Amino acid sequence: MNTHLTCSIVDDEPLAVSLLESYVNRTPFLELRGKYCSVITAMNELLSDPVDLLLLDIQMPGVSGLDTARR
Repeated sequence: MNTHLTCSIVDDEPLAVSLLESYVNRTPFLELRGKYCSVITAMNELLSDPVDLLLLDIQMPGVSGLDTARR
């Protein structure tokens, strides 16, 4: 049984990305696969390399994180 969860971070705030990355790196069962400041870039990458967990900002310029999660 796989005890690791793959994850990616999507947030338009670099400081938030850095903080989340720090938390992920200190969580033994999480494996960070990507960090994105753009939802469009993230979605294009995640289509070909999906993850188990997406740490997604809810409010980003021009796009809702909730709408993105529904996709």
